[in-house]
Amino acid sequence: MNMFFFFKEDEKLSAGQKVALDSDDINHAYRVLRLKGGEEVAVADGRGRAFSGEVVTARSDRVEIVLHRLLSLEKPALRIDLFQSLPKSGKFDLVVRQAVELGIHSIVPVISERSVPHRDRRQEEKRVRRWQNIARSAAAQCRRPDLPSVEMPCDFTSAIPRVARYRAIVPWEKEKRVAMAGVLQESLPAGQDVLLFIGPEGGFSDAEMEALRGAGARTVHLGPRILRTETAAAAAVVMIQAAWGDLSEKGFSS
Repeated sequence: MNMFFFFKEDEKLSAGQKVALDSDDINHAYRVLRLKGGEEVAVADGRGRAFSGEVVTARSDRVEIVLHRLLSLEKPALRIDLFQSLPKSGKFDLVVRQAVELGIHSIVPVISERSVPHRDRRQEEKRVRRWQNIARSAAAQCRRPDLPSVEMPCDFTSAIPRVARYRAIVPWEKEKRVAMAGVLQESLPAGQDVLLFIGPEGGFSDAEMEALRGAGARTVHLGPRILRTETAAAAAVVMIQAAWGDLSEKGFSS
């Protein structure tokens, strides 16, 4: 499906409906993509449904699309939530984009002992809005009909109680015996969600690792090389999707 992709999260979409793009999308559609009347596009609701549509109005102040048919696009079947310790400035943008493209359900920025903290509330809100916009752009680029969430940053201690609800996996540079590939050979019970907890550049402290293990998380190594935090997140998600998700032989159909 080679068509431009937009989101209308605030409406319940249906065939035959006319929708107007949001202001940010208008500028992109009209000035960047240079869409014209009659062109075919796709519009998704951000919750898993997407429709093909035709541009009927294309102006600098308004772009309207008439929806035609429901598209057979599927949101990721396996829920993987990424708890990512905040890295140095700029790296989290890449983490968000890659995670969305690889099928992550939600992203939780975590302030751990060795994270680079930014505790100004207004600055945090501004950064989260940017990350949410990056997630939206990445979802449109990879044609996924659901929008992953990006939460406000939370302290490490606040994140720990959430671990018990998941099959939780923590790549750790000091883990020498248990390989990620070995853990992924185990079966995943139907309906079980996966939590991936990634440390910052300096790694988790021993106290943090003790807390994660105490909450039921499995520590693993990703191979013989030490990966950057943003690389570790992408590599681990790919491995999980290849074993249990829609990158596996059973999970993907063209």
